[in-house]
Parts: sequence; C-alpha cells; structure tokens
Amino acid sequence: MADIVILAAPGMGAADESFAEPLFAALRAGLGSDWSRLHCDTIQCQGHMQTNIERVFEGMQKRDMDFLRARKFMLYGMAESAAQMGDIQQRGGNYEKTQQAIYATLEKAAAATSVNAPVVLISHSVGCVNLSNFIWDAQRPTTNHGVWRDGGPRGVHKGSGRDLFLRFKTLSHWYTLGATNPLWCAGMPRDQIQAVTSDTRGYKFSWKNFYHPDDLFGWPLKPLSASYNQAVYRDYETRPLSDWSASNWGPQLVAHDGYWRNEMVHEQLLEDLRELLKKGVARRPVVGARTPAAATV
Repeated sequence: MADIVILAAPGMGAADESFAEPLFAALRAGLGSDWSRLHCDTIQCQGHMQTNIERVFEGMQKRDMDFLRARKFMLYGMAESAAQMGDIQQRGGNYEKTQQAIYATLEKAAAATSVNAPVVLISHSVGCVNLSNFIWDAQRPTTNHGVWRDGGPRGVHKGSGRDLFLRFKTLSHWYTLGATNPLWCAGMPRDQIQAVTSDTRGYKFSWKNFYHPDDLFGWPLKPLSASYNQAVYRDYETRPLSDWSASNWGPQLVAHDGYWRNEMVHEQLLEDLRELLKKGVARRPVVGARTPAAATV
C-alpha cells in the first residue's frame, strides 16, 4: 500500500493521458526505490466536453482561418470554463461532471492507499480553477451545486476518515502551474476575491504557485487579493525576466505547456516529497471551525 498520493490535473487543450509523464519520470529518477511508495494518478476532469469542442473546431476549419493551433488552444481553454460556469446549478451539468471526475479519482486513491495518506496535488491552467472550485465547495458547511450538494454523495458518513480524505483534508501540498484564476475574477472587488483556505477548517497544506513570465495565461496569485496572499505560500517564476535566452521571444503558447517539464517544479516537488517520506505515517486531520462562505474561482 502506497504512503503518499500524487494527483495531477491537466489544463487547457485536448486531454492527453500522458500529460504528466515528464513530471512522473522526474520523480521516478529522483526518488529511486521510494517511488514505489507513491500512488500516482491523473484527473481527467474535462473529457466529457472534448467531443463538443472538437465538433465546433472541425466545423470552423471549413472557413479560412490563420493561427489554427493558437485558436484551438484558446477555444479549449475558454469553452471548458464557460461550459462549467454556465450550468453550475444544474444536476448532471458540466460543473458537476467535472467534480464527479475529481471525486472518482480520489475514491480510487483511497482504495489504493488509506484515508490518512497525505495528498500532493499538481494542477495546471484551468485545472487550477476546477480544483479550486472543488476544494471551495468541500470546505463549505452547505452548498447547492457540484458533488457536495446536499452534504455530498450518499454512502459516505460526514466527518468520517473517508469523508475527510474525499474533501482533500489530507492535502499536504498544492502545486498550481500556470494558474488562470485571475482571468475569472479580476473584475470583482478585491475584498470579494476569495481563495480556498489552506490553514483553517481542518486544512493544512502548502500552496506553491508557478508561472512563466512569458505565459499570458499563467499568473502570480499572491497579489490577487488579501485572501490569496494569505493562502498561497509563494509565487515562483519558472524563468526570470532577466533570462534573455527565452524572454525576448515575447508571449508564447509553449510557455504555458512547459510546466510539467520544468526543473524548478521538479526540484521543489522532490524536496517536499522527500520530507513527507521521512515523516512516514500520515497524520489524521482534525476538523476545524467553520466560517461564513464567500465566492471563489
């Protein structure tokens, strides 16, 4: 039975089951025999929308268009987020289906490890928003949408170890790569831009955010609001602006897709995993006090 759960969530674009393989390969090489102590899986949380998006894109190609790769990239990113937020209240809608995919991956992890196992979450691009929404809903005493509607799925006793695990209460580290969160909340008053809590309500995890300065879709998060500043441990530039070997290329799509291969991400993750592996037995989380809800993205 594995000691630690590693879950990776994809970002913009067509879901490729091997998207996280460069990162997993770095972990295999860096951890050696300790690799066997990890349960690694991917969260395919946007697959239910791909057929519709592909149909639209194929139809559009019948017209003369330039920059097809960039257009497809943008279409996937915008359409996925818009489709989910457009039916957030609907039972069985895209928002709920996305959360069901996340929930199912957590159930699989619980069966492969234990409900006390620490979870390390790595999400990319719009995947950061999807996971933020899931965790936000899980942190609420009540909600009227998503999988946590009406107290959550049947068959799981509220407050049990299984319930806590499925609500990400054993989350120890969250790596957000090229996070697009500001794109969906920048028009709100600053005091209404709320992050998930990382250190209350029974949660205690380190949130590290990575962004490339040439990535138009990946943003730092701490400046977003006081809430984000408190919740996020640090924003990391994966390449400094002073590095002219790449920054003089200007805005680029390659930067947004490069996080899974980034050495800084690999090094930080290996350091955190080695520390977790030293600790051995996972802690069981304690449910914290509940506070009033606010809106998040």
